[in-house]
Amino acid sequence: MMMKRTMSCYLMLFQLFIQSLLFSSPILCVRATNNGVGSSLVGKKDLVRMAKKFEAIYQFGDSLSDTGNYVREATGENSSYNKLPYGQSYYPTGRASNGLLMVDYIAMFFHLPLLNPFLDNGSDFTHGANFAVIGATANGRYNSLARQLTWFRYHLISTYSYPTAIRKKLENSLVIMGEIGGNDFNGPFNQGKTIHEVAKLIPGVLKTIKNAVEEVITLGATSIVVPGNFPIGCVPLYLVNFVTNDSSKYDKLGCLKDYNNFSKFYNQRLKQVIRQLQREYPDVAIVYADYYSALSWVIANAPQLGIEQGDTTKVCCGTGDNPYNFGGKGCGSPGSWICEDPNKRISWDGVHMTQEGNKGVADQLLEQFVPALDKQIRRRRRRKPIR
Repeated sequence: MMMKRTMSCYLMLFQLFIQSLLFSSPILCVRATNNGVGSSLVGKKDLVRMAKKFEAIYQFGDSLSDTGNYVREATGENSSYNKLPYGQSYYPTGRASNGLLMVDYIAMFFHLPLLNPFLDNGSDFTHGANFAVIGATANGRYNSLARQLTWFRYHLISTYSYPTAIRKKLENSLVIMGEIGGNDFNGPFNQGKTIHEVAKLIPGVLKTIKNAVEEVITLGATSIVVPGNFPIGCVPLYLVNFVTNDSSKYDKLGCLKDYNNFSKFYNQRLKQVIRQLQREYPDVAIVYADYYSALSWVIANAPQLGIEQGDTTKVCCGTGDNPYNFGGKGCGSPGSWICEDPNKRISWDGVHMTQEGNKGVADQLLEQFVPALDKQIRRRRRRKPIR
């Protein structure tokens, strides 16, 4: 027990050390212009001054955001996510990457500690908690969004004695609702379902997300970010599983058009739901986070991030007898290999991004939703009557 507590302290100190390095100099991000070319560097500190500073972040979602819940469950305890090479640029924590995730960079942007996974008993949740789980779905039996909301309610009720205390906490917090729903589509696609068949699942996913947003609003949340889906046609998993000799099926970035169009369709429907929520809850700031355009920008402008243009869809960790290095032995399996420099790749294991990929996408997301949140928060404050 003493050894476990000592190790936990060492990990916490190492985490603080990493954060101090990341904040030791001004952090800059590239702004995308209308033609998709980065034209200027914008200091993140300028964006922070535009936005409300949150005292906590509550994250829901799947493997894109899980900071260690899955590996604390019986099904994930012995998974590859809990050991090297996962975490090799940070330390193995259960993150599906070689290092940090998008949510880690978002937390650091707001000068908050990295979020502890909810299932890490005894952790400090003063500045929020992470409820995301690898493999989670919006609907379904495995770590669904409904289950994550149950954890969220339990956390709030067990931590804050009264509903007024819960509301006060959430009024000063940011809730990130996903990305969630991607696995609801990934499974059927990889089971051979057609795009038309999988599209029939979209209304159910959207309904679940809408209900989840309404539930956290009922509890007291006033600032909510709802991410859309990535351009899945750019993900090596899809590029390998749905490879075709028809060059017209690929766009100029080498991505599968049909699957990207599916993501676009889903995202458009999600934005309609968000607009409906904004009308129904005018005193709550609810904004869309455009994962699609963020990752598309990173792929299109890879050389600015030190990534070779030809390696944007090539996997760093794993094996595969194809240009994507995917589909053979999975990352962490005996016989799999790791690229020399993960910082020069976007895809870590064919499904999840490298730390550098996560940082690039997070930079773009922050430029999107921080000003949008700030605008809605300011509008809400102007509407409130003077007491």
